[in-house]
Amino acid sequence: MARRGLRAWCGGVVCAVALVACGPGGASSKHADTGLQPPAVIGHWTYYGSAQALSADVRDVSADEGGNVYVAGGDALYAKRKGDPWFLRLDGVNAGLTRNCNDPTYMKTDNPPTPYQLCPVISVAGAAPGKVMVGLEGFGIEAEQGGAEWAIETGGLDVVEFDGTTAKRDRHVFVASPPHVVCGTNGESFVTACDPNDPWWNNGRRLFRQVMRVVVNHDRSSPMYGDTWMGGNHATFAVLLANAQARGYVDRSIGLPPPWTDARDTWEHLHPAIYGILGEFLVGETHALSIDPRSGQVWGSNGIRTAYVTVYGPDLSNPQWWMGPIFFDPTGATSPVPYYDLWPDQGDPWSGPTNDHVQSISHCPDGTLWIGSLTHGLARIDPGGGVSFPADPLVGSAVSAVACDPADSSIWIGLASGGLVRLKDGAFARVSVAGAPAFAGQPIASIQVDRWSGGSRVLYFAFGASKDASGRVVAGGGVASYDGP
Repeated sequence: MARRGLRAWCGGVVCAVALVACGPGGASSKHADTGLQPPAVIGHWTYYGSAQALSADVRDVSADEGGNVYVAGGDALYAKRKGDPWFLRLDGVNAGLTRNCNDPTYMKTDNPPTPYQLCPVISVAGAAPGKVMVGLEGFGIEAEQGGAEWAIETGGLDVVEFDGTTAKRDRHVFVASPPHVVCGTNGESFVTACDPNDPWWNNGRRLFRQVMRVVVNHDRSSPMYGDTWMGGNHATFAVLLANAQARGYVDRSIGLPPPWTDARDTWEHLHPAIYGILGEFLVGETHALSIDPRSGQVWGSNGIRTAYVTVYGPDLSNPQWWMGPIFFDPTGATSPVPYYDLWPDQGDPWSGPTNDHVQSISHCPDGTLWIGSLTHGLARIDPGGGVSFPADPLVGSAVSAVACDPADSSIWIGLASGGLVRLKDGAFARVSVAGAPAFAGQPIASIQVDRWSGGSRVLYFAFGASKDASGRVVAGGGVASYDGP
């Protein structure tokens, strides 16, 4: 059966350490020589762009628990120590980020003649102080169609340590299930027997290479603190587990040779499974993940359906996780389903107008979940499971990012056409900042909240780049932070 989803390319292998010096003090003259400027500060807003050493191709932004800020810049990871005015560029040479991508021309060549390089850096999630999870964009489904071993192992996740002046990769995460975990014949995981000729059983399941969204559990009172959830191509839910063995997880990668050593403490994967009108198996892409702050339960959407993971929790002794059950069914059926079809299908669930096209989700402190769709606008799932669809002409139908503000449960809404709207005290209002740089009118790719590094919360906005048909940036993006009410 054909599967539909989007594609990309990449490759990498090595490791390195140190970086360049930066920060207040010794770095100011160097940055003056290179033409860098302090960020623009307008009221409670601070703006960072190319004049602060950022890439023009901004994809995502996040802060760690120490207030350091990280940006996925496509060509590299960009990092800034809390309080510093400029970013550092971190790549496969100066920080050891994984280089497992290569020219896609040689995808079926076992030993490509061109050097391996860093895959596109497309997502970030700050973790403990000085620690960031970095999502890489490997090949898509085409790697499974006769691709060489290196092509199948592109992308993944890097765990990076940053002390404000230097950075190094702590480990690479191969997001895959080792042999004798998944039986492709029946799709069951963590079983003891399977058809001896089953490819996944013998070779492992290696489908998830493009890590499009990463979220980290920041609840220090929970055993799930530090769990890192990933979503992207094929997989809606995969996780790098913290203190996995102490929590009862039986890691079947132990004792296996590389690359399986990079799969330790990794569980993969779940996604809502639906079929198109031609029988296609639709896996979609996951850009939307959020952790319920009340319970640590993770929610996600592959664009077509929205779901949450069950069985997972502090105790990892049972690795057979699933989704749902959810009793929301607009057709009136009473039996539960394992996911929400928020805008119910009418015909083709993929190319028809009722594809949910969910791009972003975010939890409020009380468990309310807000959903942003690229074609339907907003949806809201209350703590009891009730669904509503707040609408306003200021928002329209194309929402690219959404975030619930923990300070007051107001909702920040990024528009795919560019611009920002805030829903506060029941009223929608356009957010306009006089004198803001031009990139602040670009589509908003991500909104993330730092509520862990001390003091009042800070919101971060990633403004994406505009590109032509060849992928060339024609209008650069940037990052803004907001610490106001």
